[in-house]
Amino acid sequence: MSRDDPKILILGHGGHGKDLAASMLFNLHGLTHCSSSRFALGRAVWPMVKHLYVSMDAAYEDRRNHRELWFHAIAAYNRVPGNDLARELLEEFNIYTGMRSRAEFEKSRFLFDLVLWVHAEGRPTEGQGSMELNPRDADVIVSNVWGDPGVMSLQLARLDIATKENNEEIKG
Repeated sequence: MSRDDPKILILGHGGHGKDLAASMLFNLHGLTHCSSSRFALGRAVWPMVKHLYVSMDAAYEDRRNHRELWFHAIAAYNRVPGNDLARELLEEFNIYTGMRSRAEFEKSRFLFDLVLWVHAEGRPTEGQGSMELNPRDADVIVSNVWGDPGVMSLQLARLDIATKENNEEIKG
């Protein structure tokens, strides 16, 4: 992985602003991104839920109501020999947004130049049934101050996106 093609993992609880952070990194640095939920839908989740929804888009829009199901579907997908959601996603994108499994994280950590945790104070957190990772897994913690996206944008603009070096000053 090089400075020209950095690979970043964005972690955090649902609703804390991970996708917003990825969009900001695209705007700031041109880094491509994809939500793990969107990427995993056709590979891991849709085969399990296609009889419950009229379309893949409907299943995706309802994902927040079934976080544990999505978590276990992705975990099962990654257990099949040859399947590796992180590696597959990074073949197409710079940023993987929304990993939640400890096993997937430990298996793929070496693929990432930088791991971010997005935290929004006062927002609800997920239980262990759908989130096994925590801020200690990240190189840098980014604060998402609701109502002021400029705070997170400024923190992301200051990141050395190709390496975790020189990022200590913004770590939360």
